[in-house]
Amino acid sequence: MAIRALRRAIAGIQANGGTPDVENRRRAHELLERLADVPVAMLVANNHGRYVDANAAAVVLTGYQRRELLRCSVWELTPASRLGTGEALWRAFLSRGRMAGRYRLRRKSGRIVEARYVAISNVLPGLHVSALATAALVKRFGRAKRATG
Repeated sequence: MAIRALRRAIAGIQANGGTPDVENRRRAHELLERLADVPVAMLVANNHGRYVDANAAAVVLTGYQRRELLRCSVWELTPASRLGTGEALWRAFLSRGRMAGRYRLRRKSGRIVEARYVAISNVLPGLHVSALATAALVKRFGRAKRATG
């Protein structure tokens, strides 16, 4: 579901004139606006692993406010004991173009949570999207969507 929504969002942005000279943050924000109803955390990072946008589910998953996430990098959400593995995975991800599996995240509180993820590099030039979910996150956002829908 999240990947299908991501593909539709990317196609819409490209069809509406998304060009390489457009600023990354605007494109990332537009991408996430199109994915507002997807019940998973969506994080958009640049080539350096710095977050340029995040949705509401990412705020819930990480415990950081959105403005705080935009000052963070992939490494700040990676537990210290997993930094070497995290850096190797990032390099492999950029090289392969896509990755999926389980990843341990360090929340703002310091608590470690394991999430399932799917990540696609260069969904737009220089922008890489990760979709992460835990059962609790999907349940919470599914309830919220049913309540408002």
